[in-house]
Amino acid sequence: MAVKKVGWGIMGCGWIAEEAVAPAIRWSHNGRLVAVASRDSAVAEQKARAVGAERAYAPYEAMLADPEIDAVYIGLPNGLHEEWSLRCAEAGKHVLCDKSLTFSHSSAKRMAAAFGSRGLRLVEGFMYRHHPQWQVVRTLLNDGAIGDLRVLRAAFCGRLNKPGNHRWSVKLGGGALWDLTCYPINAARYVTRSEPVRVVALADTRTDEGVDATSQACFEFAGGVQAQVVGSLVSGLDQSLSIVGDEGVIELSRAFVPGWVPTEVLLKRRGGDRVFEVGGANQFLHQMEHFASLVIDPNAIAWPAENGVRNVAACEAVAASWRAGSTVAIEPTVD
Repeated sequence: MAVKKVGWGIMGCGWIAEEAVAPAIRWSHNGRLVAVASRDSAVAEQKARAVGAERAYAPYEAMLADPEIDAVYIGLPNGLHEEWSLRCAEAGKHVLCDKSLTFSHSSAKRMAAAFGSRGLRLVEGFMYRHHPQWQVVRTLLNDGAIGDLRVLRAAFCGRLNKPGNHRWSVKLGGGALWDLTCYPINAARYVTRSEPVRVVALADTRTDEGVDATSQACFEFAGGVQAQVVGSLVSGLDQSLSIVGDEGVIELSRAFVPGWVPTEVLLKRRGGDRVFEVGGANQFLHQMEHFASLVIDPNAIAWPAENGVRNVAACEAVAASWRAGSTVAIEPTVD
């Protein structure tokens, strides 16, 4: 029996969509790249040719009328995510939205409600969760390889040498928090499988528009587990992760963007170290196939994907903490 293929549309065809998402859709066993959309018809046509899409649309809303499109990947700047996600929901389209989903808890809840009420899927695009090295991490944690979790330290830092980029814009949801720091925050929630209860944070907002060039935070989770996270748009590359338990440590050197080459998961215990080698993988391909499987089967379990509401709540608390210069309690939230 032939596998159903989900018809995909891409909205906002920047370099990630063009070089990672579009190829992943084409290579997937259960997806088909139907169209790309842009505000400009000439750009849409050029992008469609470049990524191998069947059709091009301009403006964005024109694509939403295409009955062959089941799901939309939204790769627009953060500040446009809510508007276009809601338009997709109204058009009956499932959405895989590039992180960060949005930049307020209230906005995230509106988005989740719009999709939930229509029986549609909404997923925040943290592709790293779909890399097989993270399955090794989950297995080690589930097997008690490092004992009880105590501390997590995670970083995602790099240098953005593009002064006019939307990541420096307040209006468009720029800053390290919503672009990079959100990754280690997400990883802390993924590893603990719980939500933080309070946070204290710092940020360097000495930029032209006042967005954070660097932000870091310390979260407290239930049982006293602490997570130290940092993200930066003005530093050397660092995407390291350490998960510290009372019996050992798990380390990843390329936690979020490992590339296609093999990776390693290092387990450090008192009796000696052990290295788990993981073959090269395309985490975008795994992500697109997983999302398509959720569209095909309404009853399929979304894990490891999430709708993003709780990650947005945690990120919003980080921003509130650095602005107030104090610890911020994080109220329990529901999706």
